[in-house]
Amino acid sequence: MATHTLPLPVAKASPTTGSILALDLGTTTGWALSPPGGPIASGTVSFRPSRYDGGGMRYLRFRNWLNQLFAGGDAIEAVYFEEVRRHAGTDAAHVFGGLLATLTAWCEEHGLAYGALGTLITFWVSVNGVKVASLPLTLA
Repeated sequence: MATHTLPLPVAKASPTTGSILALDLGTTTGWALSPPGGPIASGTVSFRPSRYDGGGMRYLRFRNWLNQLFAGGDAIEAVYFEEVRRHAGTDAAHVFGGLLATLTAWCEEHGLAYGALGTLITFWVSVNGVKVASLPLTLA
């Protein structure tokens, strides 16, 4: 039986030529899409299930939303998400884990680099010599 090993999903060391998608995963997911040389688009999208939805509907909606962004014309090159170490409750942790699993599988399917926002900060510091204290408050 042949096995295939995928390369590690880490940020590329060269400047990006496509858009960067940043996500704050949750029932109400915050997002920002930064095309090279263009204005940053941002907003929130709710994946709150209705009372008649099954347990996996929020994740199917999330995947469909990602597909719409990907087909929207801006070539997404990398996806970053907020690294969460602790949640206020069990439900929030489960939702985050499900959205993260859906996101990483989607990125693997499309061959996109992805990583936690802490990875992006480490990348900026190592490549550009930026001090963490000088980064925008929304990233630090």
